[in-house]
Amino acid sequence: MIKRILYIIPGLIFMLLLNQCERKEPVDLGEFNCDECFQEKPEWGSLIVYVTLNDENPKVPLVVYIGNIEDGNIDWYDTADTREYYVPVRPDKYYSVRAEYRQGSKTIYAVDGDKFKLKYNNDGCDEPCYYFKGGYYDLQLKE
Repeated sequence: MIKRILYIIPGLIFMLLLNQCERKEPVDLGEFNCDECFQEKPEWGSLIVYVTLNDENPKVPLVVYIGNIEDGNIDWYDTADTREYYVPVRPDKYYSVRAEYRQGSKTIYAVDGDKFKLKYNNDGCDEPCYYFKGGYYDLQLKE
């Protein structure tokens, strides 16, 4: 009986930790989806940015930085008009994204950063291929 409990407790702790995370980034449990794989090496990929759209913010201005925001290396200006917004960038770099919201007379900035990588898979699919890892940015306002 005690052995069973010792096997169950780590699983429960893992599930609780997953539920504590606020990021919408998919959890990588070692699974690989061959449908999201490219035979030719892509030069560009898309960051996935999650924003809050509401009456006061029907569109959200975004600034994409290569590296940390403090470095000031701006790569892209854009405006998100959907809750899940895609921004084209080159892979294998760390990107930071800043969203700007209005709340009454205040301006609120949401910031997130992540490494957007291009990986190579030579097993598990019909043919070797490239796939993207990372690049998820949660810039939603807390309710």
